[in-house]
Amino acid sequence: MGEILKAKSIFNIIISPGSRNAPIIIHFTQYKNFKTYSIVDERCAGFFALGIAQQIRKPVVISCTSGSAVVNYYPAITEAFFQNIPLILVTADRPKKIIDVFEGQSIKQENIFQKHVEVSVQLTEDDSELGIWYNDRLINESINKCILKNKPIHINIPFSEPLYNTIDHLQVKPKIIKTVPVKNYIETCNYKKEQDIWKKYEKKMILLGLYYPEKNMEKVLRKLSLDPSIVIFTETTSHVYGQFFFSNIDVLIFNMNPKKWISFKPHILLTVGTNIISKKIKFLLRKYPPIYHWHIGTNYENYPDTYYKLTTYWPIDPESFFEIFYNSNNILISTSDYRKKWEKLRKERIKKHKFFLKKEKSFSDLKVLFFVFKSIPNNTILQLGNSMIVRYYQLFYEKKYSIKSYCNRGTSGIDGCVSTAIGSAITIKKTVTLIVGDISFFYDSNALWNNYIPKNFRIILINNGGGNIFRFISEKKLPEKIFNFFETKHIFNAEKICEMYNWKYERVYDQYTLKKSLSFFWKRSKKPCLLEIDTKKYNNAKILRKYLSYLS
Repeated sequence: MGEILKAKSIFNIIISPGSRNAPIIIHFTQYKNFKTYSIVDERCAGFFALGIAQQIRKPVVISCTSGSAVVNYYPAITEAFFQNIPLILVTADRPKKIIDVFEGQSIKQENIFQKHVEVSVQLTEDDSELGIWYNDRLINESINKCILKNKPIHINIPFSEPLYNTIDHLQVKPKIIKTVPVKNYIETCNYKKEQDIWKKYEKKMILLGLYYPEKNMEKVLRKLSLDPSIVIFTETTSHVYGQFFFSNIDVLIFNMNPKKWISFKPHILLTVGTNIISKKIKFLLRKYPPIYHWHIGTNYENYPDTYYKLTTYWPIDPESFFEIFYNSNNILISTSDYRKKWEKLRKERIKKHKFFLKKEKSFSDLKVLFFVFKSIPNNTILQLGNSMIVRYYQLFYEKKYSIKSYCNRGTSGIDGCVSTAIGSAITIKKTVTLIVGDISFFYDSNALWNNYIPKNFRIILINNGGGNIFRFISEKKLPEKIFNFFETKHIFNAEKICEMYNWKYERVYDQYTLKKSLSFFWKRSKKPCLLEIDTKKYNNAKILRKYLSYLS
């Protein structure tokens, strides 16, 4: 397998220690070309690999022993599947004949991830010429699918004892099967109707969700943004940045009444990417839909009908679509005032936003995070925790376009935020900062049990005593006893965890000490650093609602 991976330029291998996977460990650690990492906790290992793959945009291998160890990969696999991140799971298994005979660490591993991997293959222990050919074929086919589809795959390998034998040289020469990626093309005659529709209507919205664009995509969209009939909405996870785009959707539309929305809603909605963070834009587009909804993108098993009104699906990469459909025909509607309407609304909301933050004196999540976001150094990487942290960043309009931000919005779970950020940090020379909530951090604190964390890695921990997302998103007032089962109230801080893992730690309670701490937080250090910001004193959900109501 090592020769096949090497031929396909796949070199990052994350291994969780075990016994049944001893042949795999021996195999990968003997190759000089591979970067091998040992991560004890398989759940953390999966997200650690996801963080690496997120940055390099190439497959990363994760490997573990048999039994319950395998199942611990599942959260990371589902996240990678819905985020279009290529991971290669290589799991050790017991021979088929001893499954279901009460042998330790024996579960039904074959096809265990079936619905959340692109392909799942079971290798054979047959070492005849035919058996070797069969395994080579399965390994090549599955890895090629991983590369082409940007999805996780699963290779399950049964091993009989003995497990620790070694050899001095490669005894077989694996077959390498290459796959060449090709670009899609649309025949002109097939989209003439859509071109006529595009020319006819004067309100068009391009909405980007979770997406990893090609290099030229931002340039293409910037050109499109000159068309006054087009507004381009980008979310934090779309990785498209710039003053030409509307990047703080909820600031613009929160509490927008139906009558006003109808005057702003598009005739044509064109969507790119997957999951959308803003619940409000989803609600409005479903309740008061556009006339036409087109979705552009590849690798969808089912129609991506997010707003229940899909009229055209284009199975082509977005950059190619715009080059073919738009650029070649110079479609421009100069009479439209659609973009101007949105720009006027944005100016009004930003003015109110500035006034509110100037007036608000509390050391709340809102005030703290807007100050922290402003302080992030240029040309760095920002990893965002799920739940409220990424939602606050969506509201932040003063984004620095040199900062790339990431968040696990494939399944949108809180597990793995810290592990992903650390995986991201080891692959690049830039400083990586994780801003994370208390529950997400404590839930994934095993991520710090890691020997590879760079000294320039930083965590800013917002500790509000249990998270406020359920108090914010709940439409009804529920009894406190019930809320105790939604929230995770606690009295913990991260000091002892940092002490255990030899991190530099500081905790702040007010704006003065926060400002002072941030002034040297990103300076060179002999250890990775964690800054804990305590906002427990304030009703953070109430202050956020007040802010959003004031904007509207």
